[in-house]
Amino acid sequence: MIGFDLKKVKRHFTEELCAGFTPRESEQLMRILLEDLFYIDQKRQLMEPELRIDELQHALLGDAVKRLLEGVPVQYVTGKAWFDGLLFHVDESVLIPRPETEELVQKVSASIPNDRPFLIWDVGTGSGCIAIAMAKRFPQAEVKAFDVSEKALDTARRNAINNKVKVDFICDDVLHPKSLLWNQPVDVVISNPPYICESEKVVMEPNVLDHEPATALFVPDNDPLLFYRQILTLAKSQLNPHGAVWFEINEAMGREMVLLAQSLGFEAMIYEDYNEKPRFASMVQ
Repeated sequence: MIGFDLKKVKRHFTEELCAGFTPRESEQLMRILLEDLFYIDQKRQLMEPELRIDELQHALLGDAVKRLLEGVPVQYVTGKAWFDGLLFHVDESVLIPRPETEELVQKVSASIPNDRPFLIWDVGTGSGCIAIAMAKRFPQAEVKAFDVSEKALDTARRNAINNKVKVDFICDDVLHPKSLLWNQPVDVVISNPPYICESEKVVMEPNVLDHEPATALFVPDNDPLLFYRQILTLAKSQLNPHGAVWFEINEAMGREMVLLAQSLGFEAMIYEDYNEKPRFASMVQ
């Protein structure tokens, strides 16, 4: 038979992955590679025990294993990440969507009445995961998503098309805003801005530091609430009655976020994530 026996290939590359990962991690990574690169899931492997892959697939799999061993996150290797039940393309122009940010979308969604149109801002959209998930959940909403990176917005636009939603993507720097769209009334502002202090780099994983965009991660140690302050300042005069601003936050900055909100005329609530860490904030006037 032409091609490579999948069972043997899977065993071979799983053993190679063990040079950098635990056996369990290696098996999980191999499962992801087969599913995301070739749409070969475990069910198909059981149903087709004689399954084989061709030379091109074998080469792609070998290259993927090499990149994983070099520290590239598996989502960048496959170009795929799941968020809120939706499939997203990701590359090194955008952060990999995190489960905590899914929680943010869930909390915001639970707070919104589903009986009227409303306007959402997603500030620092990256892959577009928040904006697209909200547009999918609330088809009647008008969603505007801002980012300073045109490369990130290209990725986000691709994701919006693939997920069949309409989002207005705007290239603008929230710290130095130029777009007139910031002057429109808004009902819901959502942001997962950079919030990791530069000094925290020493405890972070190399695969994050070496591959994910630093501009989407880090803030100066001497002004860790830089983006929150600016977003609240922009929202303050535009937020409609009963509107709210929602943030993902640094778990060490809950008290500081409350004080910042109060100084700008907002009332803040802090919420824990599934790991019982203060991770989200909602703010109303």
